[in-house]
Amino acid sequence: MTDPAPRLDRVDVLDALRARLAEVGYTTEALEASLGGGRISFSAADVAVHERRLEPGEPFAALVRLFLLGAPLEPGEAEATFGPVDVGALTDSAWLEQAEGGVRATLKLVPHGDLLIASDRETEGPTGSGWVAGIHPPSVTLAKLTVRRPVVRALDVGTGNGIQALLASRQAESVVATDVNPRALALAALNARLNGATNIELREGSFFDPAQGERFDLVTCNPPYVISPETRYAYRDSGLPGDTVSRQVVEQAPAMLNEGGFAHILISWAHTTDDRWGTLEDWVAGRGCDSWLLYFGSDDPVTYSAEWLKPVAREDPERFRDQLAIWLDYLADLGIEAIAHGAVILRRRSGERNWTRKDSVSLDRLEQASEHILRVFDTQDYLESLDDDRELLDATLALVERHRLEQTAVFREGRAELQSTVLSLDEGLAFRIGLDEHAAELVPRLDGARPLRAVLAQRASELELGSGDAERFEAAALTPVRRLLELGLLFRTDA
Repeated sequence: MTDPAPRLDRVDVLDALRARLAEVGYTTEALEASLGGGRISFSAADVAVHERRLEPGEPFAALVRLFLLGAPLEPGEAEATFGPVDVGALTDSAWLEQAEGGVRATLKLVPHGDLLIASDRETEGPTGSGWVAGIHPPSVTLAKLTVRRPVVRALDVGTGNGIQALLASRQAESVVATDVNPRALALAALNARLNGATNIELREGSFFDPAQGERFDLVTCNPPYVISPETRYAYRDSGLPGDTVSRQVVEQAPAMLNEGGFAHILISWAHTTDDRWGTLEDWVAGRGCDSWLLYFGSDDPVTYSAEWLKPVAREDPERFRDQLAIWLDYLADLGIEAIAHGAVILRRRSGERNWTRKDSVSLDRLEQASEHILRVFDTQDYLESLDDDRELLDATLALVERHRLEQTAVFREGRAELQSTVLSLDEGLAFRIGLDEHAAELVPRLDGARPLRAVLAQRASELELGSGDAERFEAAALTPVRRLLELGLLFRTDA
């Protein structure tokens, strides 16, 4: 069972709690410095380790133990920790509850940037069908992939704790957030109030149903996309067979978009071992949107099932074996060979032939990608408009500022010999691409001041190429230039 949500009508308590957390430095940076980077595990063994890293007697450490690790505080320690904030008022308003002769937090409370996000506590694993997850890697991924530009209306589907709606509230005049889980809406409302967001409207219902007939400039959705035989958790299990929930969300999202509006959706999909894209391309075809399909990776059925059943494995190895068999039988009955996870970014563009592009993305390198995504969409429009790649010769191009050129050399016979050159983007989707020696010489010369044709002519002259070789050199250069434009490593200064 989950605990009751704290009372929204105790505005004084909400404000006092937030002020106290800010006063003691309850921030992401402080948590990482105290507990180490990476995702924090809440297994009993790991919680014990985390507690040993915290300095005893400090209010910050006590609040981490209380709100993050789920440990109780003795009455005297609680009074000292909260200082001017009345512990009785926190208990009356359901932020705290009596436990083990002291008090315990009813919710987990985690900083995310300058936001505070309340969610249900984790121990060995989630409990209760209405359990509301906190900030986890998929929600961070979705936030990084969302275009951040001013809009009139935004829609967050399956809002959960409300993190995406809160982020959207800073760029949108109004936000609609939907969820089928009443508890999720209660915690999203709490988080909106805790963070001072007044432009979020919460609606109960399944996916897009509460907003049917309406249009938005921005849509975000982190659906329960796990391909699972269970219906245990609202945040994870859709109850629909296979990858149906991901397909339905992708297919229905375009109808919710205003012209030029963006949708960002996390998904998983089943695929054969020799074709990771085919299914996904069918989902976006003919929807009136330009589509960017992002692939994060795939798992075989055994790896996939075992990963999602890790909490069961820790709690009850015998039950884990039984559950693993159920999951594998389910996936085998559906004929699933592999399961991919990734994202779809859609932009509504009606009345013209739409494009679809596909890229693999390393989540380990992903940064806030709004600027990069907008640049790629604009560039792809330009490339699609060309009748011939030779028209690129008239473009004036430059290398993006946030890049890195990495060269590897080996010593042979006492001399350094260049072995490889890799150009990396240090922003957004952080693409990396290998360059041959000619491309490596060309890229630094793209200064945004001269057309590509002039840059190539100068380089051909330096190489003392005849007219025929110069033409071939020019034609060969178009392939890497186009690819660098597609990946957002180059941009047009004459756009």
